[in-house]
Amino acid sequence: MVLAVGNGTAATDPVTAAGPAEPASAPHAPLPPPGFMDGCLKLIEQERYDEARQLLEPVVANHPGWARAQLYLALTYHKEGRYELARGLFERALAVDPEYHVAKFYYGWCLYYLGEPAAARAMFEAFLVRKPDYADAIFALALVDFDADDVESARTRLNRVIELAVAATDHATEAKARARLADVLVRVGQLAAARAELERSIELNPNNYETYFKLSRVLDRLGDGAGAERARQMHQQVRQRIRPAVGSQPAHREP
Repeated sequence: MVLAVGNGTAATDPVTAAGPAEPASAPHAPLPPPGFMDGCLKLIEQERYDEARQLLEPVVANHPGWARAQLYLALTYHKEGRYELARGLFERALAVDPEYHVAKFYYGWCLYYLGEPAAARAMFEAFLVRKPDYADAIFALALVDFDADDVESARTRLNRVIELAVAATDHATEAKARARLADVLVRVGQLAAARAELERSIELNPNNYETYFKLSRVLDRLGDGAGAERARQMHQQVRQRIRPAVGSQPAHREP
């Protein structure tokens, strides 16, 4: 399963990692059959959120102490960008199991999109205690830093994401980190370096149309009008090709 983050690229999803144990007993209702939760996860992967909710809602109602079911139901709303609805379910999952680190990761993104950066930072930092080299959580903290105008911290974190992505031959993650590093470089006036990062990002992921637009603006500022126009044309071409395939998944990515 993947989660789109940051500038719309995908990162390996943490939801398949080991989570809290299933309920020990359910005197008032039987547990779903083996494989039920995996089937729900598959529906979420396929963006069949309504179908997943129809299966998960009675399970959550009958087994409110099952953190994994709460998390999966939260994801059906989170991936549609319905963050307020997702929020309560993430909170319930963490109330059941305060150490459920996967829930902390997604709840962090939820809070980020709800405009609560301090709370989001706390969730990502708590998640990284368990998985200190998880690139997407480091990337998330870089975004929080950048929004707070802490450009040096953002730069350090993004360079770490790039280092991890190169080691893992993860081109998508490296591409999104380099595109965001370019934002940092633009903010501090290092336009030539920003151009190099954007061009490398495009080499790694030529389908990210937002990167072409960023490149066009940098080239304009560098006085390369012809190059800027080519980048704008590529932005339009790639956007028209990619856009119909984009579903309801929020442009974030978002262990």
